Formats: sequence, structure tokens, C-alpha cells
Amino acid sequence: MADITNPEAIRFCDEQVRPLAEKMRALKAEADATMVDWYGGINAEIPNDASAIDDGRESEGVSRMTGINVNSFMAQVAGYQTQLNAGGVADVISMPCVRTLEVS
Repeated sequence: MADITNPEAIRFCDEQVRPLAEKMRALKAEADATMVDWYGGINAEIPNDASAIDDGRESEGVSRMTGINVNSFMAQVAGYQTQLNAGGVADVISMPCVRTLEVS
């Protein structure tokens, strides 16, 4: 097969595919760490009900979350994590990455 030399295709890969792959790889690492904390016991502190998370940020214009909001979000993170942990998916995401993964 011939190499792909089309400048538009190369630009697409360099400016969109590679940066997106790096963001997805970083998001996977962050989701994995968050799920460790969630299943490590914090989930027991946040019931799946209408109890409000009282973080005192309403005066900053930040909406008040409930236990249902947090549990529903964590269910979505778990689903995302399941998809990313399927066989070979991490390798597909990592391949286009140029930079070393930095986890904060």
C-alpha cells in the first residue's frame, strides 16, 4: 500500500486525531482513578437519593448536586470505563499519542 501523503489528511491526523487520542487516554486514566475512589468507599457516603451535596457553592452560581446526580454520573463513568477496558481499545487509543501520559 502507498503512504498517505495528502496534506489535508496529514493535517487532520496531526491536529485532530492525535490530540483527541491524547485527551481520551488521559480521560481513561482519570476515570480509572475516580472509579477506584468511588468503589473504595466514597460511594457509601453518597446515597442514591435526593440528598443535596452541601458544598456551599450556590453563592458562586454553582448548581447544587444531589446523591442521585452523583450516582447517575458515576454509572456513566462506569459504562465509559467498561467500553475503554474492552480488549484492544486502550491500544487503539494510545497508538496515535505523541506525548507521555501525564496524570495529575
